[in-house]
Amino acid sequence: MARFLRRFLWSALLVAALALALDALLMHGLRRRTTDVFGVWNDVVHGRAGADVLFTGSSRSLVHFDAAAIAARTGLRCYNIGMDGTQLDLQLGRLRTYLAHHPAPRLVVQEVDIISLEPDSGLYFAQQYAPYLGEPAVYEAVRKVAPDHWKDRWLPLYPFMRHGPGLTALAVQGLLGLEDTLHDPVHLGFELRDWKWEGSFDNFLKDHPDGVRYHESPHAEATLRTLIRTARAAGSLVVLCYTPELVENQRITLNRASILGTFARVAREEGVPFWDFSQAPFCADRGFFYNSQHLNARGVARLTPMVADSVKTLLERAAQPPSARP
Repeated sequence: MARFLRRFLWSALLVAALALALDALLMHGLRRRTTDVFGVWNDVVHGRAGADVLFTGSSRSLVHFDAAAIAARTGLRCYNIGMDGTQLDLQLGRLRTYLAHHPAPRLVVQEVDIISLEPDSGLYFAQQYAPYLGEPAVYEAVRKVAPDHWKDRWLPLYPFMRHGPGLTALAVQGLLGLEDTLHDPVHLGFELRDWKWEGSFDNFLKDHPDGVRYHESPHAEATLRTLIRTARAAGSLVVLCYTPELVENQRITLNRASILGTFARVAREEGVPFWDFSQAPFCADRGFFYNSQHLNARGVARLTPMVADSVKTLLERAAQPPSARP
C-alpha cells in the first residue's frame, strides 16, 4: 500500500509539474504577442506604451482616439489604452497597471459616455486578462467584476480549458512569431473601424418608442473620481472627454442631461476640464457613424483635429506661468 501511495504521489507531482510548465509556456506565448488586444496589453505591462498623452476609456476610446494621427498633429507621443466592453473599474485597473510600468504621461484623457455610470455586468473577452492576473491592479479589478477568476490565476492550464482552443492557438502563434502584423487592426492602441452603418439602431428605436433611461451608479461616479485622483497623484493632468454620439440617440436618452451633468459636476469638483464633443454638427449625420455610439473612419477623421487641437491648447496653457494664463 505504501509503495502504491509513493508511486501515486510521484505521478501526481509529475503531472502537476508538467501542467505548471505547459501553463507557463503558453502564458509566455500570450505575453509575446505584438498584435491586437494582447499586443496592447503587452505594450502596457512591458513598458512599451510610453506617452505624453494617454487616452483611456471604453470602446469609444478604442475606436475614436487615433493616437498616431493626434501625435502627428500635436508633435506629442500618444497611446490609447481604451478597452472594448468595459466600465470604469476595469479601466481604472488598466490605468494603474500602465502607471506601474511607465512614467506618468503629461495628460490623461479619460473618455466618458452615456453608459459610463452603468455598473459592471461582466467581463467582455474575458480570456484577455489571463496572462496579466499577476498584475495587482488587474487582478483587483477583474475580481470585482468576476470573483471566480481566481481560478484563471491559480489553476494551471485552467484558462486554456475554460476559454477553449482559440486561446491556446493564440499562445502558440505568439511563441512561434506567426502573427499577421501587416493586417493588425490596432495601432498604438487605436482600432480604426472603417465600417458602414450597421442598422441595429433602427431596431433599438422600435423597441424603445418612449425613450431609454441609463443607470447612474454612485459606485461608478466614485470610481471615476478615483481614476482622476490616481492620474493626478502620479503627476498627470486629466481631462474628461465625451466623444461624438449620434443625435438620434441623444434625443431618446431620457436622463442624458443628468448624466452629462454628473460628468460636468465631477470635473468641476475635481478641478479638471470636461470636453463635450457630442454637440459637433456632424453628430446629426449617420454617415459618420457605424452605430449610434461609435464613429467610423469618416467620423474619426472629423474628430481627430478637434481632439488634437484641444490637447495642444490645454498643454500649452498649462506650461505658462499662472500670471500669463487667460
